[in-house]
Amino acid sequence: MSVISEAMSATTSLPQPAIDFAKELSELKKRVPENKVSIVLLSGDFDKAMAAFMMATGAAAMGMEVSMFFTFWGCSVIKKGRKLTGKKLLHKAVNLLLPANSRALSPSKMSFGGLGRKLFNFMMRGQMASLEELIDQAVEAGVHFQVCAPSLGLMGFDTDEWRVPVEICGVAAMYGVALNARTSYFIS
Repeated sequence: MSVISEAMSATTSLPQPAIDFAKELSELKKRVPENKVSIVLLSGDFDKAMAAFMMATGAAAMGMEVSMFFTFWGCSVIKKGRKLTGKKLLHKAVNLLLPANSRALSPSKMSFGGLGRKLFNFMMRGQMASLEELIDQAVEAGVHFQVCAPSLGLMGFDTDEWRVPVEICGVAAMYGVALNARTSYFIS
């Protein structure tokens, strides 16, 4: 018998470890992202809010679970309106400087002294849903809305200022969704 033949017979006679395919599959499934989309909206710009809600409603229409986290300027997108009663002086000032709601948002480019939003609304008419319609569609589609608790406190927002059902939470809750999502977006 040659040296090669002896080596071949020695390796074929070694016991093979048993593979637990069910366990391996279970471990792999734990590492596969869930059928979820996470969108963080930092921006309070009209065009960026439009993009966020187009992505959210599109993903929801595809059967994906969608979560949107609103922080700082992005909070203005889902506010009912401007509320000043019961706020501290600095919080009133911040609220007066921010857009009151989604209808008051300006585009990030081509604002034209306030005419930009009117121009976009005119161009969109009959071509695509308005931001307000997209927000309503997102609610109907079951999109989950989270508002950043630290932003809420810093900017003086109250828990009853939202036009959509919200969960007031911190960054850890947002990460709980984002880290398990198939896709995550940060829009600033």
